[in-house]
Amino acid sequence: MDFLQAFIEDCRYYDIKKVEAKTIVRNVNLKNKTILDIGTGIGRLAFPLSKYAKEIIALDKDRRFKRYFDKHKNKKIKFVNQSAEKFLGRGAKFDVILLAWPTINFRCISLIKKAVNKDTTFIFITCDNNSDFEKIINELEEGRSFDKDIKNKRKFISLLPKNFKIISRKRINTEYVYPNQKTALRVIKNSMNLWFKTKFNKEKEGKLKEIIKRHRKDSKIIFREKIWFYLMANEI
Repeated sequence: MDFLQAFIEDCRYYDIKKVEAKTIVRNVNLKNKTILDIGTGIGRLAFPLSKYAKEIIALDKDRRFKRYFDKHKNKKIKFVNQSAEKFLGRGAKFDVILLAWPTINFRCISLIKKAVNKDTTFIFITCDNNSDFEKIINELEEGRSFDKDIKNKRKFISLLPKNFKIISRKRINTEYVYPNQKTALRVIKNSMNLWFKTKFNKEKEGKLKEIIKRHRKDSKIIFREKIWFYLMANEI
């Protein structure tokens, strides 16, 4: 399975009730607003939010996502295949800036600071590392440490109130929901390889099957996901 197909499948079974998008819509007035979605991926949030916003700039440096946007045209969404450093360096300002599930880059804070005005809303969304889904990799690869990643995320979060005014901070709950064990096994294996470069042998696949069985609810497989949602404004 290629990168784009694996990415699409990973997103297909996550947050099927659109909890993240609904939380944004409830908390931010998007009418007549231009949104910059940094690290948009396949536009998992850009597409549902386009129903409410004036325009969305879907920014991602990975050119492989261009195929998806070429296939799924939306007159309100403009896909830009550039790095955040290059795009934000042009000095443009935005009504709403969205940074969801990012790879932690400390430079991003200073770049975003340059792209906000006095009325800009900055939304930051990240996973809680104690969620069911995040624990899968720890069980599959005992001894593998993600302490550095967690430490970097904590440092990034600690810098937010030093650069922006925190309007609200809340934890929201959503889920990965798979229709059956077979689908869950296939998609999660691909996801673990996509995000963590995990290689599966018979023993590791057996471990994953046991993990999946523990998350069976009725006929479905459900992994609960906890999300941190930050709503911020420019600190003037």
